[in-house]
Amino acid sequence: MRVSGKLLKAIGTVITIAMLGSSSFAAETKLDENQFVNDYLVADPSTMDLTLRSDTYSSTMMRNVMEGLVRMEEKDGDYMMVPSGSKGWDVSDDGKVWTFHLRENHWEDGVPVTAEQYVYGLQRAADPKTGSPNSFFLEALLNFSQVNKGEMEVSQLGVKAIDDMTLEITLSAPTPAFLSMINETVYYPLRKDKVEEWGDKYGSEARYFIANGPFRIDSWVRNNSMTLVKNERYWDAENVKLDKVNIAIMPDETTYYNAFLSGELDFVIAGQAEWVDRFKGTKSTFNPYATATLSYAFYNNKDDLFKNANVRKAFTICVDREDINEMCFGGLRIPTYGWVVPTISVGDVNYREAAGDMIAEMAEELKVQGKTPKDLLIEGMSELGLGDDPSKLDVTFSLAGTSEWFRTMGEYLQQVYKTELGVNVKISYSEWGIFYDNVQKGNYQIGFMGWGAYYNDPYDVLSLFVSSYDAIKTGWSNDRFDELIRRSATEMNPEKRLKDYIEAETILIKENCVVSPVATARTNQFLKPYVNGFPTLGFSGMGYKYMYTTGRQ
Repeated sequence: MRVSGKLLKAIGTVITIAMLGSSSFAAETKLDENQFVNDYLVADPSTMDLTLRSDTYSSTMMRNVMEGLVRMEEKDGDYMMVPSGSKGWDVSDDGKVWTFHLRENHWEDGVPVTAEQYVYGLQRAADPKTGSPNSFFLEALLNFSQVNKGEMEVSQLGVKAIDDMTLEITLSAPTPAFLSMINETVYYPLRKDKVEEWGDKYGSEARYFIANGPFRIDSWVRNNSMTLVKNERYWDAENVKLDKVNIAIMPDETTYYNAFLSGELDFVIAGQAEWVDRFKGTKSTFNPYATATLSYAFYNNKDDLFKNANVRKAFTICVDREDINEMCFGGLRIPTYGWVVPTISVGDVNYREAAGDMIAEMAEELKVQGKTPKDLLIEGMSELGLGDDPSKLDVTFSLAGTSEWFRTMGEYLQQVYKTELGVNVKISYSEWGIFYDNVQKGNYQIGFMGWGAYYNDPYDVLSLFVSSYDAIKTGWSNDRFDELIRRSATEMNPEKRLKDYIEAETILIKENCVVSPVATARTNQFLKPYVNGFPTLGFSGMGYKYMYTTGRQ
């Protein structure tokens, strides 16, 4: 089934399968002599280690310098899953065995890409000694669970090289979203010789990383800049028109807004209404689209206070999502009342419409009972033996930034919690790297973060909370939730899968309130008018591959 780009931008994604990718570049177009673009990231990638990647900044770079088996592209406003590192695949009659036929491609040093390198990458990600935060994407593979628990050797994972150019992946059961899953970076090939040579340095600097995709990393100055250059050894290099991509690390939004206005940047994403209006008044290309990225607060379920579900519910319900969208996001996002964002579907059914707005329902149920979020907080405090005076609670909310936007958010949250709950919340501001390190170590009470779905199925985001993954690092676990998510991974009937997803999300949100979803992002991207061939849809994985410039002054 195909869905128009306009509809996709509004409500979500339907994937169509194509056996040939294509570039939007027209042969008769006159290119600028110097082909480059200037872009930015708001934070430094934490690592370029393919197996240990866990942030969006790293993922953005990896999708431009690496090539996996498939690539999500777009054509005429529709998504297409196209072969990239593979030139095609076969699937067994029972849907369990996928055989990928690799195309001839090379790493930047000239070494051929082989099936064994895919095997090594997948085995490294599944190995519990590696500690990959993305290993849950391999759940569908035969014997993954036993390998990831250390009960089987990594050699028993359902993946093998038939020969240099043929990769066989065996699943434990037919998996409805498998082709979408392998677009994830954890499925990319990996050079064992380089990982062993560089050890812990792998992925930490440009000289300790090797690419097989459209671009390679020429330089990387930590927390300052990255430079990508065209990878001449890439199999599809003739369709890559850019010679260089200059990427500045700019945490402060005013800085990158002004850099776009002055011509230092060719792209910008506006997160404030006044800047959207201002950029619309310039000679820029406006490319807006709804995404599958959710902004959310999350609780340390092992904390002495937030281990209590009623406390978590109180902090969740008291935040007015319509108001925070206006006050902190300039009305540019979609208020969201469940963990699965409104742009995700199960088959032909929009998930959020089917599941309902769970947090809004919780608030209404509390109101019917004649209670307020503060009453719920005091109930939780009583259950913990902490008395009935919320002003005596010691609560710190951690934010991953120090810019004006983060300070506005912090002040807003302080006011809400003081007014609605009577709690004097302290705000901790830190750069992303420090924030993320604290979250990984469990050194937080409440944090605020964003997470983007990789493919159009609730499994993508609900599986993050399976107890053996705990990708959000909440410390929460629930056996029934785990059972539902594992079952839905292989359930081919979309109606049954939808039912399991709704029950699982009910456990996650309504019963335990592990996280506090706030808003789904709308991307308001502006580009200089001479930039062409850019992605226009939220799930697109084309990156810089097909971009080029014409008429740069």
